Amino acid sequence: MKFTKAILMAATLAFFACDSGSSSSADDGGDTPKSSNSNVSYDCTTDGAVVVVYPAGGETFKMGDTVTVVYGASKKHAGPMFIFRYRENDGDMGTELINKSAGEANPDGKTCYEQKVVLDPELINPSDEAFIAVLPYNDQAKQGKSGKFKVK
Repeated sequence: MKFTKAILMAATLAFFACDSGSSSSADDGGDTPKSSNSNVSYDCTTDGAVVVVYPAGGETFKMGDTVTVVYGASKKHAGPMFIFRYRENDGDMGTELINKSAGEANPDGKTCYEQKVVLDPELINPSDEAFIAVLPYNDQAKQGKSGKFKVK
């Protein structure tokens, strides 16, 4: 009987010690877009090109991290489906992070959309001035770029 009470007490303490609202931060290599389940809100309004609001710039990620790209687009100008491309710097042509078009098929120019991408060490190189470009599949000139971040 004492053993059962001890197990119940330990389980109760473990339950209350867990913080279900915590999330890792980009500073420690984690992913922190916080667009759908947090207090951070983004303005993804656009009537033209794609707008990328996360990564915002200044984050540090580790090779292998999953990053949730937060972006907005207008179907009228950008078209459906997107290419998500990692670029090491402004001079780099980039590497596609998803091997097919992905993302929102019917963007409305007002809503923030999310797309998870992996910083795969077999595809990309570390960089101190990396960014993610989101290109409409049908009109790549309407691309949007994230802020610059580091990948270690």
